[in-house]
Amino acid sequence: MKIPDSIKVLVLVAWLCLPSMAVLSTDLVQGGAEGLAVLAFSIFIWACPLVLLPKLKQYLLLCTPLALLILPYAYMTVVYNSVPGDALVSASIHSDSAHALDVLRGFGWKLALIPVSALAYFMLARSISSPLHLSMARRKGLLAFLLLYAMSGMFVRQTLAKSVKMPALFEEYTANLSFPSNFVLSLQRVLRQHGAQSDLASVRGRAAGASAPLLVVLVIGESVRSDHLGINGYARATTPKLAAMGQALITFPDVASTANWTYAAVPNIVSRPVRRERASLVGTFKEAGFMTAWLSNQEPALYNGGADVSEFSDSEMDRHLRKDSTLLPLFKSFVRQAGPRQFVVLHMNGSHEPYDERYGGDSRIFAPTLSDIGVGFPHLEHKAEAINSYDNSIVELDTFLAQVIRALDAEARPAIVLFTSDHGENLFDDRRGLFMHAGSVATRADTHVPMLAWMNRPYLTQYPALAAALRANAGKKISHRNIFPSLLELGGIDWDQRAPEDSFASGHFLEKRRMAMSNVDEHDYDTLK
Repeated sequence: MKIPDSIKVLVLVAWLCLPSMAVLSTDLVQGGAEGLAVLAFSIFIWACPLVLLPKLKQYLLLCTPLALLILPYAYMTVVYNSVPGDALVSASIHSDSAHALDVLRGFGWKLALIPVSALAYFMLARSISSPLHLSMARRKGLLAFLLLYAMSGMFVRQTLAKSVKMPALFEEYTANLSFPSNFVLSLQRVLRQHGAQSDLASVRGRAAGASAPLLVVLVIGESVRSDHLGINGYARATTPKLAAMGQALITFPDVASTANWTYAAVPNIVSRPVRRERASLVGTFKEAGFMTAWLSNQEPALYNGGADVSEFSDSEMDRHLRKDSTLLPLFKSFVRQAGPRQFVVLHMNGSHEPYDERYGGDSRIFAPTLSDIGVGFPHLEHKAEAINSYDNSIVELDTFLAQVIRALDAEARPAIVLFTSDHGENLFDDRRGLFMHAGSVATRADTHVPMLAWMNRPYLTQYPALAAALRANAGKKISHRNIFPSLLELGGIDWDQRAPEDSFASGHFLEKRRMAMSNVDEHDYDTLK
């Protein structure tokens, strides 16, 4: 029986979309609506070349090289419960031939399915009897449809998605889950990162004991003030998902940032002075044998220390349109594919003004917001709406951290996550009428930051002394300068200049005077108002 060309085309298109369909079996897709969005975006990507290629048969034949990737891509998606990420792509590109052959031998007979499936694809495409020519009118119609889809996705993201929960129709989040866009984006990041070297100083990080499997995650929020988290006593339920974790979550109520703006505050979290230079957390973990990732929704960071995997926001459009959830597929792929010992930094855009750009419709709990009243930059008379918008961004943070913790909870190896914010935020708190941060005078509101720690069961079992020290020191006066030594302690790393009294993960931790800097001067944090 002769198979109609239309059936052959449907089979070939379904094969090309197989990797995106495999994503639906993972926990990266939350619900049917998100699944449809992933498939729709994948079809959109595959359809774009047809605007220029008039013969459908020719186009399908040209896709044969990509057909070689279909089966291994879908297989790894199912096995790792995440799309093949930068770590796997980098390993595939940069592994020497002997190591690559060893890996391939491990697949055994399954390896033969790759060329067989690609050959079957090619033969089926070649057997199509008609060139299936697309007329100019049809290609113009296709172009109009694709543009309409893209414009509708952008419109929904900027309007409806702020009011109601909507799937990511046309966002980088979906592009990072769809094939072949995910592969292209991952390849782009890997090539950009290849050869990146750190010129930072070294404190000679080394494993203090056995190099056992371990995952350490640092999440850096943006403009988050401690007293607007429900788990810290705020009257509003801004952190219901974190609150549901109960005693498993350790909160640190008295943590001081070292500055009231990002570019001065973040270096004191992720680096440490060494003579006239600085050593980075990423570089020190890397020296101790950890695979490292710096995944950021902000600008490229000097202190990423030549991380093995790196992502950052590289345009003004990114900074306004990308949600922090964009980092989650990259994070989960790295965690599940990059080896047994890992250190990850997630740098959020968090609660940076304009607040209404930082959350989706499902986090819009408090209203009216600044967007509701048509105000961009608020003044004192808009205080209530500004706080509503800001608090909604905290609700979004709650969801983000809950998803990070959920991913770590599924780990069989010990895993720990530490969250803090670079600095706080002024929200017209007193007669000074101050708003935002980075003012000439540092305030308690823009330097008092939250800090949270969570450990999975394997971590609690294997490192009970570290867990006990965290709880014992939770109520003490802590500075961001204590994070560098504390994370190394939590990661079981020894290093030059190590001093147990600087680490709140140590039973020998000592409180010290804390200084907070504005762009004019530096003050004792405990004297700030």
